[in-house]
Amino acid sequence: VNVQAVCPAGASTYSQTYRSYVSPYPVVETSGNWKYLKLDPDYLEGGMRIEDSSAGDIYPPMNNVLMGYDENVKAGQPFYVRDSNLEFQLKIVKPFVGTVNISPKTMFNVYVMTAAGDPLTDVVYSILYSGTVTVPQSCEINAGQTILVNFGALYSGNFNHAGQKPEGVRAKKFSVPVKCSGLDSQVNLTMRLIATPDSHVPQAIASDNADVGVVVETDEGNALIPNDAQSVAPFITDSAGRANITLQAYPVSTTGETPAEGAFTALASLRVDFD
Repeated sequence: VNVQAVCPAGASTYSQTYRSYVSPYPVVETSGNWKYLKLDPDYLEGGMRIEDSSAGDIYPPMNNVLMGYDENVKAGQPFYVRDSNLEFQLKIVKPFVGTVNISPKTMFNVYVMTAAGDPLTDVVYSILYSGTVTVPQSCEINAGQTILVNFGALYSGNFNHAGQKPEGVRAKKFSVPVKCSGLDSQVNLTMRLIATPDSHVPQAIASDNADVGVVVETDEGNALIPNDAQSVAPFITDSAGRANITLQAYPVSTTGETPAEGAFTALASLRVDFD
């Protein structure tokens, strides 16, 4: 890490420094000295080891680690933060199909202090992570094409009970064909919903009409709650890795207020996981 820091002149009597490695995420698992943080909601954890020329191996998060001495500290001059050989360990805690994308996030903020327990004010450097993890097993849903569910013409005045579908409206069934590769035989899989939930009715997908949401259910009538890894439609592929899943969807009132007239759209993605 090619980073320098400066402390106020005279702040350290003995020119020593301490460092704290602070994460916005809690430690969810440990293994020996390694501390693992949750990197995404469902599948991945990560841990880090850092070498320091004075302190040796560091396994963050850690606070008030004594880092040795440098005369520039007492003099108020720049000195090097000698972290090096950062090793990142990635752990798959739930098997998945296809790809998991990790958007850029801060894993650790690093602070330098002249005394243990000093307030952590200025970040000296940050450790960020991002990436893509792909496994050989993959599934294609509807040959990669969008599935459109058209509810037809609806009477806005019937959207009058929050969380319920309008009177006279039936759930619309639709088929979701799946083709998986990299699987040796019949496999138990699940399908779940990734979407923006409505703020008033969380089991519904938010639409571009604030008073209308869309609920998606299994063929048996169990709601697929957006972004809930436990709310799934289980299925089994055939020996060729194929399956056809039947789902159903219907609009609901989200506020109990009469919605503005006109077309509305709600968007969601479907994800396949190992059961």
